[in-house]
Amino acid sequence: MIFERIVVGIDGSKAGWTAKDYAFELGEKLSVPVVGAHIIDSRILDEGFLEDLAGVLGFTYYMGISEKLKDFLEEQANVLIENFLIEGRQRGVKVSSFQTIGVPYEELVNQTDPEDLLIIGRRGERPVQGIFLSSTAEVVSRRSRSPVMLVPEGKREIKRVCVAYDGGELSKKALKLALSLSRVYGSHMHALFVGEEAVEVPEGVNLMVEDGLPEERIPAHCKEQEVDLLLMGAYSKGRVRELFLGSVTSFVIHHVSIPILLVK
Repeated sequence: MIFERIVVGIDGSKAGWTAKDYAFELGEKLSVPVVGAHIIDSRILDEGFLEDLAGVLGFTYYMGISEKLKDFLEEQANVLIENFLIEGRQRGVKVSSFQTIGVPYEELVNQTDPEDLLIIGRRGERPVQGIFLSSTAEVVSRRSRSPVMLVPEGKREIKRVCVAYDGGELSKKALKLALSLSRVYGSHMHALFVGEEAVEVPEGVNLMVEDGLPEERIPAHCKEQEVDLLLMGAYSKGRVRELFLGSVTSFVIHHVSIPILLVK
């Protein structure tokens, strides 16, 4: 079995519903359970935060407003989860849900195991746009023990799969997973190596070699080759290199418009 479960973040955003569509599609194909996770961000329920926010936005603050907001958000969450469960059952998928209050990226990471696949929208719904600057998707992809699939707002058919391959252990894992998923989807699969040094791939794997900087060529290649799903190792070069030189993974996440599956 490729994955034990598929966990998908449900937040009401367009990208979140697209993540749900990919989760149901893959859950059907693999016959594995799909778990919908909805997390109410505890940071916006803090009374001190709400008092400061009231001063910035000009609404009236009063003690206990967080309870009113919590009730409203829970009602929204119940509707989202109910719609998720109904659709999953209609599609014949084994579905369940998880709902809690906490920091979204922490709860999503805590609810997944290494054998799972976590699927989340690249642009999640934020109750107060611009207040929390860190991206839930990117923080989750860094901290998760499981593979993470980040999806954009638009759904697309998986016809062409590409693996960003550098010969390292993570890219070998990504290649193995890509081979399995390409069989599941009945899609074409190839590997991309950017650089001058030769690398070896298993017999039968189509390897394309290009010159240039990986962080620039990978997004360009995906566009030129009309790739529908990109797989790559997540943050495989180490924290020190990432701190001073930047991360290929981070750059690619922000410069591709297709689903990207990060292997841990």
